[in-house]
Amino acid sequence: MEGSLLINCLAVLSLLIVLLLLKRIVGIFPSVVGCLIRWKESVNLEASVKLSRDRDVTALALVIPFCLTACSFRLYDPGFMEGLAEEIRLGITAAVFVTYVLFRLLTARLFRPQKMSKATYGTAHKASCTFFILLTLLLLATGGLMSIIGVAQDVTRCAMLWISAGIYAMFLLRKTQIFASSCSVFTAFLYLCALEIIPTGTLVVSAMIF
Repeated sequence: MEGSLLINCLAVLSLLIVLLLLKRIVGIFPSVVGCLIRWKESVNLEASVKLSRDRDVTALALVIPFCLTACSFRLYDPGFMEGLAEEIRLGITAAVFVTYVLFRLLTARLFRPQKMSKATYGTAHKASCTFFILLTLLLLATGGLMSIIGVAQDVTRCAMLWISAGIYAMFLLRKTQIFASSCSVFTAFLYLCALEIIPTGTLVVSAMIF
């Protein structure tokens, strides 16, 4: 009962936060979609102080909804979490998410290319926030719609995983294009491997092994 109460309270809190930030979300949504379509939109977004600030605030506000969705639909579901209470699963999911973010920040600091301009590298790095917003909104919409029409949770989970993979693939492509604007495609790919493949690969492997 306590677990469900905690999750319900967090869900209500998330809804209130989203409602308070609704104007900002609507304001940045065209730019977020634009970043999906072409890589130069990420440059334009980062060049706008207001849009980049609203993007960062929105991404931070969507962390709780994302963790709730990932927990509810078992998007991160290693074997050791089987049979655990829902609030414990949520805590582990949130801890894994925070660890993943910190790991990404560490790799971003360790493998920062010296010859690349600070602006280009910053744009590529912050693109993750943009695509995280898009991913979270799509997952929330998918989960809500499929729950309303009575789709089985396993089917919904599968659809969400494919959506996540698709959004992440587009993010990798756009980040490579941003890097390639300041270096060769091969060098951009090497940076991508160090900055994205290592932390994300570790996350996927942890779900498969444990």
